[in-house]
Amino acid sequence: MGMNADIQAYVSACIIKGEADDVGNSEKGNEQYPIINTIYLSLKSSNRLNELIPLLDHENPYVRSWAAGHTLKISRRKAEKTLKSVSRLRGMVGFIAATTLEEWKKGNLNDM
Repeated sequence: MGMNADIQAYVSACIIKGEADDVGNSEKGNEQYPIINTIYLSLKSSNRLNELIPLLDHENPYVRSWAAGHTLKISRRKAEKTLKSVSRLRGMVGFIAATTLEEWKKGNLNDM
């Protein structure tokens, strides 16, 4: 089963952002955020966030982490489990996953 163009663009932007952040290229990383966020908001507004759930098993940890953060409300247990697993990885991706999980548990992501 192939991914639609939105999901492919989301995956690509997550990977580029993660790799750029890891090497300290915040400019390149920051360029990807509007792409990720626009696709997320578009999926959310058309009740299509469930299309991100398969990405919780994606081979790339950046993709898993973003998708988990974006599906916490619709697939809480699997998204939390994904964030826990990514949070054990070294580097920015692990730190961001751990922070996302912490903020979620504090109730700070409810307006997403």
